[in-house]
Formats: sequence, C-alpha cells, structure tokens
Amino acid sequence: MRLSIIVPVYNSKQYMKQCIDSILNQNYIDTEIIIVDDGSEDGSSEICDIYQKADSRVKVLHQKNRGCLYARLSGLQKSNGDYIGFVDSDDWIAPDMYQILMSVIEKNRCDIVSMGYTVVCGKEERQEDDSTLFGYYEKGRNMDTLLSSMMYDSKEEKRGVHPSLCSKVFKRELIMDVISEVDGNISMGEDAAVFYPCCLKAKSIYVMKEYKYYYRVHNESMCRTLKFDTIVNIFSFYQYMEKILGKYEEKYHLHKQLKKYLWSFVNPWLKQMFDLQVGLSYLFPYAIVDRGVNIVLYGSGEVGRAYFKQIIGNHYCNIVAWVDKKADEDIGILYPERIPEFQYNKIVIAVADDKVASEIIDELSAFGIDRMNILWVEPQAMLPNFL
Repeated sequence: MRLSIIVPVYNSKQYMKQCIDSILNQNYIDTEIIIVDDGSEDGSSEICDIYQKADSRVKVLHQKNRGCLYARLSGLQKSNGDYIGFVDSDDWIAPDMYQILMSVIEKNRCDIVSMGYTVVCGKEERQEDDSTLFGYYEKGRNMDTLLSSMMYDSKEEKRGVHPSLCSKVFKRELIMDVISEVDGNISMGEDAAVFYPCCLKAKSIYVMKEYKYYYRVHNESMCRTLKFDTIVNIFSFYQYMEKILGKYEEKYHLHKQLKKYLWSFVNPWLKQMFDLQVGLSYLFPYAIVDRGVNIVLYGSGEVGRAYFKQIIGNHYCNIVAWVDKKADEDIGILYPERIPEFQYNKIVIAVADDKVASEIIDELSAFGIDRMNILWVEPQAMLPNFL
C-alpha cells in the first residue's frame, strides 16, 4: 500500500538534511514524500528543490506562509497514497518507523496506527511516556474504552493517547475529511484538533509502545513555538473543539475530557512563563504592563486577589500599594485617597465590570491623576467554569 509522507517546511535549513534523509532511508519503500515549503526565507526552499531533482519520490510545493495546518492540508491535497504520515522538518525518524506502522496497517487494515516518540534536547534523549491506552481498538468491540479516555485518562491523570500527528499513520480519506474542516485560525492545538476527531470517526485504531519518532526541542520549531498570547490561542482551540465534540454522544465524557486535557498543559505553561499556581481565576494583564515597573493595584475582589497573588509570586512588576474603597489596612489594603503617597508608574484597575472600571478611572482623574497612567482591560478568565 502506498504511503504519502508530508513534511511542512518553514525556515528550517539547519535541520532539513537530517529530516529528509531519514525519510528517504526508510525500510518501507512504497512511499512518496511531499515537501511543502511554507514561504521559507532562509534557503530552505532551495534545499527542497535539490531533493526533488535528486529523487523521484520527492514532490515539492512552494506556497506563501500560512502556517503548519495549511501546509499539511496542501500536502494532503497533492498526495496519492492510501495512507498518510507527517514529519516536521526539524525532527527525524528511525529507519524502521514506517515499516513498523505499515505492517500493522497491512495486518489489521486499521484507520489509524500510533506510536510514541523520543524527545531530543541537546545530547539528551528520553522516551516520552505520556499515553495510557495501548493495543487494538475496534468499533462494536472495545472502541468505547479508547474514546472515553483518549484526551484524558482520569485514573492515570494524563492523556490516554498523545495527539501528535507525526508518529502516526492515517487512512487518507479519514484524515482528509477531518483536516479540511479544522478552523484555520487555530494556531495552538492543531494536532489535537485533527487527531481526536479522527478517532471519533475511525473504525479501528492501534496504539503501540514504540518510540521511533525523534522530536527535537528548540526555540524555532514550526508547529510548536510558544507565543505570549498562548492563553488566547488555547481558548480558540477550546471553542472549536467544544463545537466539534457537541456532535457526539456525551457517554464518552468528551467535554470533561477536553477541559482536563487542556488544563494538563495550560498549568505547566503558566508555571513556566509566569510562575503561576493552579487555582488562579484571572490572568494579570502582562501585555499592557511593562516588566519591572512600579504599580498601584486598585481592587481587592476576586480579580484583584488573583492579580496580587500572581505578582507577589513571580515578581513580574512591583506592587507599591494595593487600594480599594473597601480598605482593610490590617492586611495592607489602603483607601484610594492614599495613592499620592506612593511613587508609581501605572495604576492597574482590577475589576471585571467595564462600567465600574470607567467610574474608577473618572474618580482617579478627578484627583488629578493622568488617565494615560491608568490601565484597565477586561480580565481574562483562566478557568471559567473550567474544571
């Protein structure tokens, strides 16, 4: 059976040779390799063309930069294989990876075959043990077991099956049907937005304990780079998945799985970026407050307490005064009239209601405080009825 391997490329000149060579050297030979150059500007495009001229199995598509999801879709549309695999251009694969995956396909005629992956960070390698479900699953037999825990296995408190598309093989018709419907605005969670809906439509799935895909950890990864607006991107993914999962029976607890799945990686990201702890309900407005400045925090309700706890914990900026009309000087919350006693750069209004915020800004302005130094944005809820 013919296998199409799709490789999205964006400014990965440094890693491309190892990646493409590892695919060309596969033991499984009935393959075509579709390299999608997603508007590279570092010389990657020329490397793609060199490989196309050197090996008849290689096809190259050049397109304007649209992101990893669209690059994969473009490759799919040009593919001729019965089954589809993906490799990111900064990673590489063991010589027998597709031989192992396709042998399961040939034996069981599965719609999806999945294996694990090996994380490579510098000279260190580790097999990523982040799945709990292994074996053969088939509709009408035991598929409900997988679908009920694929995003989050509550017993083990981690993912049932990891969603990376790159260590898997999919039946072409199945993944084409799913990926064509994915919201192109999703910039984080693209793999999960494709893989888990594929599972819901698949007739059979095989998950194995093999680790033949080598995932390179570095700052420039095409499909995995973290950005400051990660929280916003995560909620875009959440909204899309809520819509997709709403089409299926609640017996799989899909919505609950989704929430648990999201929090399993939102929490580590928050810890990494801002040293935040589980349980905070609102995200401090880091985007509008410069690191290291002195601020007056106005508001001691739920929003104010969440902001205060974050900043005290991560020292992103300096709270020189915490004020509220409901002052409690025993715990350090002062009346707003005392603001002029302090040296500060900005006043951060920590209230949820825009009308209340507007009233506070008007009152502070009446005290002679420059409106340019008063900041308020609608608080971003981190866990809105989430868990």
